[in-house]
Amino acid sequence: MTVTTDDTAVAALGDGIAARVRPGVGENVLWVHGYSMDSSVWGELWRLLPEWEHIGIDLPGHGASRAIRPGEDLSALALSLGQLAHEQGARHLVALSFGTMVALQIAVEYPDAFASLTLCAPALAGGPEDAAAATRYAQLARLHHDGGTGAELAALWMRSPPDIFKGVDRRPELRRRLADVIGRHSWRELADGSMRLLTTPPQDLDRLRSIEAATLVVVGSEELPAFRRCAELVVGAIASSKRVELPAAGHLCLLEEPRQAAALLRAHLRQWGRPLP
Repeated sequence: MTVTTDDTAVAALGDGIAARVRPGVGENVLWVHGYSMDSSVWGELWRLLPEWEHIGIDLPGHGASRAIRPGEDLSALALSLGQLAHEQGARHLVALSFGTMVALQIAVEYPDAFASLTLCAPALAGGPEDAAAATRYAQLARLHHDGGTGAELAALWMRSPPDIFKGVDRRPELRRRLADVIGRHSWRELADGSMRLLTTPPQDLDRLRSIEAATLVVVGSEELPAFRRCAELVVGAIASSKRVELPAAGHLCLLEEPRQAAALLRAHLRQWGRPLP
């Protein structure tokens, strides 16, 4: 384990999964980032939430973690990550965008293992999809095939439409940091199609009804329609869920408005976590 300058430690959790860990005195929270990012995006939020120990995984194909394995689907990935969460003593899950597909599936595979689940800009495998995002993914695949650099691919991915990064434009420093993170992404899934099994087989809404974790669904007031529909479906499926709108925020609401988001998370974690000693 290596300690970095921002009091986080870089760790190998097992099964080829890398993570950043920020120690705290409270319960452990597992964080799942969005597509093309890694666990370094959580730093600002973790500094605002020092009461908990934070564990941010790098998803397969992202950051310092292993590649997505041939044939690895969402259920297999969730079973592996859920076991790692158990080993780390994580009782809470927080996820953003594509990461919410993964977190939802972890909660499905381990329905009584978590006290709380927070889904920000929720997505569903095989669910509503933004048409412009699908077009952009095809453009990324062509650019990658033609030898596009990481910086070129990041610039294309962060361009509107789709308006995934539109809200980030109000925070130039955040946009610069995200461009650096996404510029490091390997994009190998564009060559081997390995993301397909993680995103296309539909997640069963009936299985979502088995989730026992108290679920907070956070949607930015400027969220894209497809993700708003996903939020409706999730809230309709999980009995112990509630939806909250984050004002003046777009798709990456947790990162765009960290202070507002931290206040929501603090209240949710305090409500459903064990009291501190």
